[in-house]
Formats: sequence, structure tokens, C-alpha cells
Amino acid sequence: MSEKIRVGFIGAGQIADLHAREYRRSELGRLFAICDNDASIAKARAAEFGAERAYTDYRELLADPEVDAVEI
Repeated sequence: MSEKIRVGFIGAGQIADLHAREYRRSELGRLFAICDNDASIAKARAAEFGAERAYTDYRELLADPEVDAVEI
């Protein structure tokens, strides 16, 4: 199998919990980055979900060449 798709979340609210849980089980994709306009929330949620990156500006997440797909 090839490398998993690296997904970034824009928004770290309650629905992100459900989506993150499914990415933990996924053979196709993995949660790679989280973006929230509150830096403490972005960092905390990235740590909670095992994401490698946290952003406060969605444009930075979109510009990251290592992010393959985005969920809003």
C-alpha cells in the first residue's frame, strides 16, 4: 500500500472528534494538521489527535506542500 493521504482539518470543534476517530482507523488517510484561530486550541487538539502540525491561519495550512487534502 502506498503512503496515506495527509489530511488537514480547518476547525477543531466538536465534529473534529468524530472525524479524527475515523482517521485513526483509516488505511487510506491520516490526520496530519489542525487549524484553529485560537493557538492554544490548535496545539491542544493536534496533540490530542496525534497530528504533526498546528496552525492558526488556514492559509498557512493550505500552503503546506505536505498537506494532501483538507476538511472544513
